[in-house]
Amino acid sequence: MRWDPTDPAQRRARYALLSGMWAVFFALFSWPYVALLLGALALYWGSSALRAKPRRPAPDAPVTPTAPTAPTDRTGRPQTTAAVSGLVTASLALVLVASTFTVQLVYRDYYTCVNDALTHEAKQSCDTLLPRELRGILGVDNS
Repeated sequence: MRWDPTDPAQRRARYALLSGMWAVFFALFSWPYVALLLGALALYWGSSALRAKPRRPAPDAPVTPTAPTAPTDRTGRPQTTAAVSGLVTASLALVLVASTFTVQLVYRDYYTCVNDALTHEAKQSCDTLLPRELRGILGVDNS
């Protein structure tokens, strides 16, 4: 079976895959609100594509013969791979966004100090509000 753009389940599966991938990119490039929106849409589209029943061909549509060497689709659901991939990428994006929000919530004092600092030295002094292990990752660059 090939991709049928008129089938809503297949279309939603493709939408889930594309929006899940874009959600991961936006989460990695620090646009969490766009990533959150795209991730939620990808979860919705992926789950609705997986729950959809396979589309039946129209009774008046001409029958196309298949080649004898062509593999047959046993499940009749070509959207499954795209829908599952969309769910996985959307989940990854939502985990990245949730971890970003959690870090900003837990270390709110640090981020407030950095935003209120007027000089580079004042920003560097905010590093004392972070644990030593995170100063190299979240801290202000000392160069």
